[in-house]
Amino acid sequence: MTLTPAYGRDYKSKKQIEADLAADKDFIEATSGQYINRPQLLELGQTMVNVRYSQNRKVTVVQVKP
Repeated sequence: MTLTPAYGRDYKSKKQIEADLAADKDFIEATSGQYINRPQLLELGQTMVNVRYSQNRKVTVVQVKP
């Protein structure tokens, strides 16, 4: 599953992404365009996600922690 930041947010590092994911901030699921956050990812059984950042030029793999 690939996510992008929601509401105009962007990131410069993986650490920033992990902090916002842990804070249950919304992201956009790339294929459906729906908003999704950490509790919803855990409900779907997702433990690892790809996140696009740096104006969609970079991709990193992030672990979704309970």
